[in-house]
Amino acid sequence: MLAPEDLRAIGERVSGYPVPALSVYLNVNPASAENRRKAYVIRLKDALRENEVPGDLMERVLSYVESERPRMRTLVLFAAPEGRFETYWLQAELPEEVRWGEPYVAPLELALDEYEPTGIALFDAKRFRFFVTALGQVGEELKDANVFDTAGWREITISPSTARPRGGTARDLFEQRLEEWTRRFYREVAGELRQTVERFGIRRLILAGPEKRTAELRSVLPREIEALVAASAHLPADASEGEVLRRVSELQERLERRHERELLGRAAEEGIAGLDATLSALQEGRIYLLLAPWPLEGEAYWCDSCRLAFAGRPANGSCRYCGGPVRERPLADALLELAGARDARIEFMRAGNARTLREEFGGLAGLTRF
Repeated sequence: MLAPEDLRAIGERVSGYPVPALSVYLNVNPASAENRRKAYVIRLKDALRENEVPGDLMERVLSYVESERPRMRTLVLFAAPEGRFETYWLQAELPEEVRWGEPYVAPLELALDEYEPTGIALFDAKRFRFFVTALGQVGEELKDANVFDTAGWREITISPSTARPRGGTARDLFEQRLEEWTRRFYREVAGELRQTVERFGIRRLILAGPEKRTAELRSVLPREIEALVAASAHLPADASEGEVLRRVSELQERLERRHERELLGRAAEEGIAGLDATLSALQEGRIYLLLAPWPLEGEAYWCDSCRLAFAGRPANGSCRYCGGPVRERPLADALLELAGARDARIEFMRAGNARTLREEFGGLAGLTRF
């Protein structure tokens, strides 16, 4: 299972491939009707021919894809004529693309943005479980923590596994003690959550428990952890990993689209918009969060000496700073390099938010440091 840090390392390494290199993002989801009888092999073959990939490399790539049984939804492949060849399987769904030229790592950034680590707390009064989803996969990190299994509970003379005490006073004392231990248990869980959130770089939390218990857990969470809570959901405490992923995936997508709309609102009030203005601000180091639509199409003019981009071709066809030659370069590649060099993060907008960014913000926007 690839972790986000693994994907970042892959992107950094592949970016150093010699040019030209082959980048493939292939939809191999066996559950998709368009992939019956390995139809993705035909699509790949057509794309390799269209990109005029050298014959020996094309044969090697096709041989690999034809012989492999799909393991997940997306196959990612990078290769170069001098022998480099590496493949990865992602459960995340990415747009299908094949490129021959500069290494194409923008879809990896899209995956990191769209499928960022999310924590799901699944609990009731007796049990607590914690799942982490990232890159379309899910894993249970805190398993079957049980309030009734703590050493302290064994000191209670009335076991919850036996018949409840009869009589108003006894019953009230039992319920009071039960609630006391439940709250103590949630405080212990809160400490575990802090460590887990830090370990996995979790950016968003979903609480899946009864309304009363959800409020109790939130009340004992550290402030910085409580601030990550984005939504609540209803799931049975004994749900399987697959069920958790299925039920939460749709909620995660809604949360991501809502987050994008919030960022667009902030950009409208306090940010910068338009291709020329945003590109200039990015190169000046003034942008800390770049908002870009997906798919990110178009070209920029690039100076290899200055490592700078221009939205339009300079008047004399030369870099306005050093006077050297400029070349056309995919806008996505130029923005990724500029953002990486200036410690800016990219947030990709999808669906209706991407359309809004193109139509109302001139195709690009950013939140500025100053």
